[in-house]
Amino acid sequence: MRILQIGCGGLGALIAEASLAQGHALTIVRRSQLPVPAGAQAIYLDVIAEKSLSVLSTLQPEILLYCLAPVEGQSYQQTYVQGLRQVLAHVPVASLKHVFFISSTGIYGEDHGEWIDDETPALPADEGGRVMQEAEQLLAQLPCGHTALRVSGIYGPQRLYLLRLLQNSARWPAQVHWTNRMHELDVAAAVVHLYQQVMDGVVLPEHCILTDGVPAMQHEVLQWLAAQQQVPAPSTPPLQPQSGKRIRNRFLQHTGFKPQFADYQAGYASILSSLN
Repeated sequence: MRILQIGCGGLGALIAEASLAQGHALTIVRRSQLPVPAGAQAIYLDVIAEKSLSVLSTLQPEILLYCLAPVEGQSYQQTYVQGLRQVLAHVPVASLKHVFFISSTGIYGEDHGEWIDDETPALPADEGGRVMQEAEQLLAQLPCGHTALRVSGIYGPQRLYLLRLLQNSARWPAQVHWTNRMHELDVAAAVVHLYQQVMDGVVLPEHCILTDGVPAMQHEVLQWLAAQQQVPAPSTPPLQPQSGKRIRNRFLQHTGFKPQFADYQAGYASILSSLN
């Protein structure tokens, strides 16, 4: 399939590599002059600046993936709403079979340990979630299929927030906080898996949650990581109150997707092994 990918940061590069490995014809638009994965065509421009976007009108992609992330000097509104709006205004829709937008489970405002799934209404509780919701609403205007991929916390060898948190006892959790995550390789694999669903004629929903489906309490994850590294661990906080949310990935499972890393223990075991 002919894929146009907007953005090639850490996650975008992994998605690009997975796309190329499946034999897709890939064109990448990126802001920096850094190279793109071998085998992809590169277009260097800033879709937010709206300069030279006319080049996009010469392309005939079957799939459009918007996976841009904010950079210094650009707001969430500019990155996710303005940029997406301008891309959609310039890419020919006649050739498009499907548009994917990398969104976030931050669009769900629940924060007391509630269970969330694809059927849960999105009621953002903060500005970041409201911006994501505004961006997702742009997709509803499209005549082709479209899916907002609501991704939970991404972790991987270059995303070591919890390992750094373990080194700072002042920031250990004081209450039970539910966390949800997906290894970056599984996020990339899930995106390409959904490309295949489009190729197979499967009708995809307007939004889909990407997470490993195994929520865990933050202090338990930290305690497990501490045991693996034989360092002091945080104590168990009071069981009430609880914050955060617990997220299921029912539609993704329904498609038959199987993650490489089923839960945080599998994912972090691989990361810790690579760091040794």
